[in-house]
Amino acid sequence: MKRVVWLKDDNIFVIRKGKTSNKKITDGNTMVQTYTFSMKQYELANTSKGFGMKKFFELDGSNCMDCPFSGNQGKGGCYTHKFNQYVGFLSMLRSIKPAELTEFSPEKHAQCLYMSLNTYVRFGTYGEPSLLDQNLVSNMADVASSYTGYTHQWKKDWAKPYGSWFMASTHSQFQADVAKQLGYRSFIATDNGQYADVDGVGCPASNEGGFKSNCAACGLCSGMKGKGSKDVKILIH
Repeated sequence: MKRVVWLKDDNIFVIRKGKTSNKKITDGNTMVQTYTFSMKQYELANTSKGFGMKKFFELDGSNCMDCPFSGNQGKGGCYTHKFNQYVGFLSMLRSIKPAELTEFSPEKHAQCLYMSLNTYVRFGTYGEPSLLDQNLVSNMADVASSYTGYTHQWKKDWAKPYGSWFMASTHSQFQADVAKQLGYRSFIATDNGQYADVDGVGCPASNEGGFKSNCAACGLCSGMKGKGSKDVKILIH
């Protein structure tokens, strides 16, 4: 396992290369994943014990922003808000030494590209991926074998360039139509009542898609510059 860590403003960024047991994501090959944590989450993980998941995820204001499934918005519900992921996040944060919390640099940029070369990159495994440096995202995507990424910040003017690599996380046909006008393809997560009426390709790595593929092999969720031209839809999970 290899990783690069840096601090910018109130967030800690981690680019990690390793394996996952999640067969929906990849078939077991090494992959690169990006994480964005708030400094408040880091401080809580390293100074307290027994605080629980709810308190940890409520401190995601700077790294998850106004995502409707974030803890700071009150409702939560993000697919990362599960015990196994939570324990993994705590372990990762506690392994980061204060001396690692330095600014992003050309050396760190080069390390991220080296890790991404001919490898599947999963942008935004945790945290908002559009907080990553735009040039870094572009360069990592260029050298990767495939990549995926999603953002709830697609309505923001500053996030518009990220439509080149990330899907707009939308939840209705109306939202997908608006996102299209803003330069995004959409990953549309809906309930059973709307799914049939949404215009998009069914996610082949989903339960309803029969798990015919995995994210690394499929690569459809890769923005305007990536693979495919249609929106992708999935049942909320």
